[in-house]
Amino acid sequence: MDKQKKTTKFTLWEDFIDIYGNKLLKQLNEYPVILARKIGRSSSGSSNKFSGLSNKFSTTIQFNPPYPQAVELKSWAKTIEPMLNAYKVKSTSSTGYVMVVPFEDEIIAISNIQAQPQGQVFYVEAELSLPNENQRFCVLSCSDCKQLFTRSFSWRTIYCTNCQRSTHLIPRCQFEVTVRDNSSFATAIISDKHAEKMLSLSSEEIYDIYHVKRQILPLADVQKQLSGKIFKIQMKKLFTKYHDTVQKLSILSYMNKDNEIHQEFPPTMMDVAEGRKRKIEHLSLEGRESQETTNKDDAFHYKRGLEIKTPLLKK
Repeated sequence: MDKQKKTTKFTLWEDFIDIYGNKLLKQLNEYPVILARKIGRSSSGSSNKFSGLSNKFSTTIQFNPPYPQAVELKSWAKTIEPMLNAYKVKSTSSTGYVMVVPFEDEIIAISNIQAQPQGQVFYVEAELSLPNENQRFCVLSCSDCKQLFTRSFSWRTIYCTNCQRSTHLIPRCQFEVTVRDNSSFATAIISDKHAEKMLSLSSEEIYDIYHVKRQILPLADVQKQLSGKIFKIQMKKLFTKYHDTVQKLSILSYMNKDNEIHQEFPPTMMDVAEGRKRKIEHLSLEGRESQETTNKDDAFHYKRGLEIKTPLLKK
């Protein structure tokens, strides 16, 4: 990223990993400034499947070049280092995949979603509702690669062309929701644990109700829980094929704004320090009380010992 905090990916391929990648890894925690010449832009139709920058055959790369612009950028990075550390965690998935997420949680209007690049992650504040209560709320997918089998309805063993072997189909909760704010509305897909949370049902329970018992899901309470509430929603604009003109959106997470405002915050350093101070004072008080008790006991036993050891005087 540059000082405008607009993030992008830069991918090194083949020999460039050995030539530049190892050098970059050694100083990555110092946020080096990168100067790259003759780099190409990747498109969603290319083999690496993301919008970003990639080295070409004739690319040359310099780290921390001796230019005033690089020094200025390096100084800027130093001033926001805590924010950069937090961003590294936020933009890396549990599997180590780097995600293009906003540097700051900027809220955009739904009417501006069309302008977002494919693969972009962003936040909206909007209402959620179910556009169609008769849709399929559960699909079957490969138990290994999670590829969807939308034309299969039976929980069985199947040959997965992606895994190139026989595998089991498992139910996966997935359905469409409508996202609406004052500017516009859009349809998005919600899946897995967040979808199960919204319906208060597991994928297996949904499959049993919809496909085995052939019943309609009880959605009245779901609509009631969503009605009249504003959610902070993390969304992603999915990659589409060239001939597909309809934008596809996925919901990565959502939170009720009221819960966000009233959530309990972690203790601050002052809170921790104050707690430790009270604990120390409490232990100190206990120590004094214990010491006083011990002193009293010692005095009592000493006095008692004198009474026992001192012979009675006879007249």
